[in-house]
Amino acid sequence: MSKQLLPIMTANGSFENLRRGGYVYVDKTAYLHSLVRQEGNMFFLSRPRRFGKTLTVSTLEAIFQGKRELFKGLAIDALGYDWKTYPIIHIDFGDCPENTPQGLDGWLARRVRKVAEAYGVTGIPETVKSAEQFSGLIEKLAVRGGVVILVDEYDKVLSDNIFSEKVEELRTVLGNFYQVMKTKGDLLRFVFITGVTKFSKVGIFSGMNNLKDRSMSPVYATMMGYTQKELESCFASYIKHGIRKSGLDRDAYLARVKEMYDGYRFAPGAETVYNPVSIGNFFDPEDAEGTRFKGYWAETGNMKLVMDMASTIDLDVTEVLSRGMSESAFDSFDIAELKSMKGDANKIQALLLQTGYLTLDHEDEVKGLYYLRMPNREVRDAYDKSLLRRFGGGGQVDQEVGDMCDALKAGETEKFISILSPFMSGITYPEGASREVVFATVIATLMRQMRHQLTAISGGRIDLSIVTDKHVYVIEYKVDKDAEAALSQIKDKHYADKFRLEKGKRVHLVGISFSSTDHALLDWKEEVLD
Repeated sequence: MSKQLLPIMTANGSFENLRRGGYVYVDKTAYLHSLVRQEGNMFFLSRPRRFGKTLTVSTLEAIFQGKRELFKGLAIDALGYDWKTYPIIHIDFGDCPENTPQGLDGWLARRVRKVAEAYGVTGIPETVKSAEQFSGLIEKLAVRGGVVILVDEYDKVLSDNIFSEKVEELRTVLGNFYQVMKTKGDLLRFVFITGVTKFSKVGIFSGMNNLKDRSMSPVYATMMGYTQKELESCFASYIKHGIRKSGLDRDAYLARVKEMYDGYRFAPGAETVYNPVSIGNFFDPEDAEGTRFKGYWAETGNMKLVMDMASTIDLDVTEVLSRGMSESAFDSFDIAELKSMKGDANKIQALLLQTGYLTLDHEDEVKGLYYLRMPNREVRDAYDKSLLRRFGGGGQVDQEVGDMCDALKAGETEKFISILSPFMSGITYPEGASREVVFATVIATLMRQMRHQLTAISGGRIDLSIVTDKHVYVIEYKVDKDAEAALSQIKDKHYADKFRLEKGKRVHLVGISFSSTDHALLDWKEEVLD
């Protein structure tokens, strides 16, 4: 470990272990103080995966356990709190492996009995459903004081089994379990439920009128994730170390960190925040040391749900981002809609937003619409690479993209085409998806991935222009027409004129022909302007 740098907890861990272990902690307890001082309230908050939800739940648990010593020097300790202890029922679905209604009910029942055993509670019958056991446990714990209920990753079972025939039955088990909190509300001191998605339309929280959703609240928009000020103050020594190791000046270094990991906005007009798990891994003094600008967030979990959805629809991300969303569209998902999203890319917006692949950009108050964007380069790269693996030839995407970039930098057009051709012909097409949309999406995604290694890539009136240190490529591609027609269009419309001023660079005019049947590259023509 680098000298004088505190350790960073880069995986899920408890608040108590974090504080006792001397790890870096960005103080968010002022937000929690605002929540816990409100007696009898039930709160719900959704955030993308690995965004600090589990640590938040663990911190709330320590507060209600009265462990004031862990909060010495933190905001809540100075704000005034009674530090009473309360009986706590903590249920974390993160380690729930069940995918059948019977298995889920049994798992919940075991969790209830484990809590009962910890508090020395007896008389909970094992022969009844989990919801009834849950109700009995609350009643017995309530004699010791108002009961605190903390639920982490409440939606994981549904998300993991979204395409299962049993998903409605799983929903029923969860709905019955959660309804206990409504009927026993007068016995509860505090409830906090968190997860990635909001499934309120399917009735899981039906009737819980006092469940307050803080997911898009401006007050709590920066409760999870790091603001720019928090980054520069709490990680000052890591930033200094990273600047020294990377050789970049401070402004350039911070700009690159921001481009990679900042950009999440959880309420209209709110300040953006950095992904905490990415920052933790990036600054980890035992690993990256603030110098490895790569994607960490995508490595912490799979993208199966999002990619399963993407493969069932005609997904053109550029087109999706051009659409505004009404506020009501953010509120919830309907499982039936998720299972029949085929042909309707608009329905995936809320899923992409809540899972962290999109975030709020701005609000059009006149139209009453919100517009979205990808948060940062890390997320875009992860999404693009997953799409390329799903729809492309299934090869080593990073290697193929790198080889194409090397060929373009060296002026080796033929080599570039030789790599591009099998990649494009290897595209797979989900049943019912538009071949044209998939084809265009793969081309656009490839170019986005190449952009990071080249000077400039742009589209528009010209299908594609690529600028490297020594070469400029003006590319036009046609479908079911010969490559000569594409090359002629470049010359007839003078697409290359503006690039003739690029001193010391060779300008390549490239026409490419693709097949509409299988999208194989049929032919290509090149003319080089010295």
